[in-house]
Amino acid sequence: MKNKNIEKLVIKTNTGTCIKEINKVSGGLSHRMYKVSTDKGIYAIKELNSGVMKRTEAFSNFIFSEKVAEIVKHNKITAIGAMKVNNDIITKIDDSYYMIFEWLDGRILNADEITEKHCEIIGEILAKIHNIDFTEIEDEKRKNIDLEYFEWNKYCNLAEKHNKVYTNLLKENIDLLYKLNEKSIKALEYANENLIISHTDLDRKNVMWQEYNPFIIDWEASGYINPTIELIQVAWYWSGGDVENIDYNKFRILIKSYKKYYKSNIDKNAEDLVYADIYGELEWLNYNLKRSLCIENNYEQDEIELAENEVIQSINEVKYNYSQLDNIIKIISNI
Repeated sequence: MKNKNIEKLVIKTNTGTCIKEINKVSGGLSHRMYKVSTDKGIYAIKELNSGVMKRTEAFSNFIFSEKVAEIVKHNKITAIGAMKVNNDIITKIDDSYYMIFEWLDGRILNADEITEKHCEIIGEILAKIHNIDFTEIEDEKRKNIDLEYFEWNKYCNLAEKHNKVYTNLLKENIDLLYKLNEKSIKALEYANENLIISHTDLDRKNVMWQEYNPFIIDWEASGYINPTIELIQVAWYWSGGDVENIDYNKFRILIKSYKKYYKSNIDKNAEDLVYADIYGELEWLNYNLKRSLCIENNYEQDEIELAENEVIQSINEVKYNYSQLDNIIKIISNI
């Protein structure tokens, strides 16, 4: 069925008259990605998550994110955006939605492959994105970010009822989750007084490399964010924080590179900002708990299992992140 839809997509979008090969590729945690070879070229085709597409804001979010990518590309940063078909970036085939990208021969780095040079490059790119004038797509409504107190106890009860593999881990850390949820919301109320438009998910899975040349992909999460919070997030990911093996020298190098190219000042109110940074991880945990428990939508088994793994990883990341806060605060305060 999926292959039939992709065949219809290729014909409808004039990206080929016949398909030579379709391969599912690893990548997105929410959507499915395929490498599709046709008689006209090679494409990366993203099948959008059906649950995501049911949200009322889904289409406008994708359109906004592609506008961000286009502006970034015009500012000489290698942003990879979706192809337009009849002036649209999303094509519907039967009950499924797709985006098409030119295939890029590059690779996503493993955590242990990231060097200090990579960190320096990413720091420079992030600063240059933050320097961009996005006035033409400013949207005050998007600044109204809803902050949520998540229902950890509810999820814990449902997880126990359905005998989820992460039940005990969730139980053991539920007090910490409530504490961090409260602290992160208070911190964001301060941080959200200074917001800019950016990628907001610039971790290693969203950068493809050809040698030391980076290409920024997956702009879906683009929106408003405090620039220093995004700097902390990006430094955290690229220095190994996401795999619980942070290299604080890489962390410093990325921040110093960013500071060299950023036209404004870094906010050094570190204690508030590091707690604000944790909210994104809590939000991702909340999303995957809902997916794994089929709250709001029904999901296929492979997606449920993916969400369960993300729940476990997210809880462990939150614990590790919390254990490193004092060190991060010191570094930010002394930059």
